[in-house]
Amino acid sequence: MIWLPSLLTGLNLFFGFWAIVQAIEGHFLTACWFIVIASICDGLDGKLARLMNKSSEMGVELDSLADTVSFGVAPGVLLYLTSFHKLAFMGIFLASLPLLFGVIRLARFNLSATIGEKKAFYVGLPIPIQANAIATFIIFNYAFWGDLQLEPLLIPLTIALAILMVSHIPYEGMPRFSIKETLKSPLRVIFILLAISLIALKPPLAFFPLISLYILRGLVLAIFGVTPAEEELDSELEIK
Repeated sequence: MIWLPSLLTGLNLFFGFWAIVQAIEGHFLTACWFIVIASICDGLDGKLARLMNKSSEMGVELDSLADTVSFGVAPGVLLYLTSFHKLAFMGIFLASLPLLFGVIRLARFNLSATIGEKKAFYVGLPIPIQANAIATFIIFNYAFWGDLQLEPLLIPLTIALAILMVSHIPYEGMPRFSIKETLKSPLRVIFILLAISLIALKPPLAFFPLISLYILRGLVLAIFGVTPAEEELDSELEIK
C-alpha cells in the first residue's frame, strides 16, 4: 500500500509518454485521452499520499517531473503535430509554450509547497488543467464536427493558458466531499454532481465546456477580487 501513490505518479508519467508516442504515430484522439488519464492519476496520487500520511519531498519532486512530461511535453507535441507544424519556426515556439510556462509554474509551486498540505486554492492555473484544456478542445472538435474545425482558436487558447499558468490568479483546488462542505455550499455540490453526470453521459462533448467554465470562473472571481478562500468564508457567514 505504501507504494500506491508512487505507482499512480508512475502511471501519470507512463500515460504522458504514451500520449507522445500516439501523437507521433498520428493517433491524435488517443493521445488526447491519454493526457486526460494521466491527469486523473496525477489527481489521485496526492490525495492518496495525504490519506496514507505518506507525503514526502521526494513525492513532490517526482510528481513535478512526471507533470513536466505529461502536461508540458505531451500537449506541446500534440499541438505541433495536429496544427502548429504548418507555421514553421513560429509553430515550434507556440508548441513549446505549455512546456516553457509549465516548468516555471511547477518550479514556483515546488518552492511554496508544504508536505502533506491540502491547498484551498492554487496560485495560477494548474498545469494539468492547461493540458486538459488543450486535449479536450481537440476531442470536442472531433466529437462535434469530425475534424479540427476550430483550429484558428488553438493559437490564442495556447497563449492564454500559458499566461494563466504563471499568473497570480487563484484557482480553486479539488472540493472535499463531506456533510460540512455540503452544508456550506450546496449549490457547488449540485453543480459538481451535474458535471459528473454530463461527463458520464457525453465525455467528448462535456469535458472542454466544463474545463472552460472552471478557467473562466477563476478569472471572474479574480476580477472582482474574490479568492476561493474568501468565497468559502462568505458561505460560512451566510449559513450562520
